[in-house]
Amino acid sequence: MSVPTERMIFESRCLRVGAAASAAGATLRKAEGRAPALEIERAGKSVTLPIVTDDVSWRATTVEEALYAVLVDARGWAAATLDDATVAALEPDERPAVPLIKQDISNELERVKAMTDVLGGDDVLQRLYAAAELA
Repeated sequence: MSVPTERMIFESRCLRVGAAASAAGATLRKAEGRAPALEIERAGKSVTLPIVTDDVSWRATTVEEALYAVLVDARGWAAATLDDATVAALEPDERPAVPLIKQDISNELERVKAMTDVLGGDDVLQRLYAAAELA
């Protein structure tokens, strides 16, 4: 019996996430267009989520792997805060960027909200997090 490699574990996790999305009625596909993005569709709704990668890696990326990446990002953005203590900890030359950082956080949280809506609610998103072992 062989010992699973990190890659095998990762691929298995991605397949579980894809299966959980399918079980929730979602369809995954690489979005048409120039920039790498994952499109999630369910019940007549859809959301397109950008994927940070290069073109070569994107061609080799499965939709299940892309969904896993989206979930990791969503989990991170959902936990992001820019409170007074965080702002105070910034270097003085970084502080002028605070409005842009706040806007980025807001934009990303809107994407997470849209994805949650398309998937059918927070309970479905939580099941996907669990399948991705991000719960």
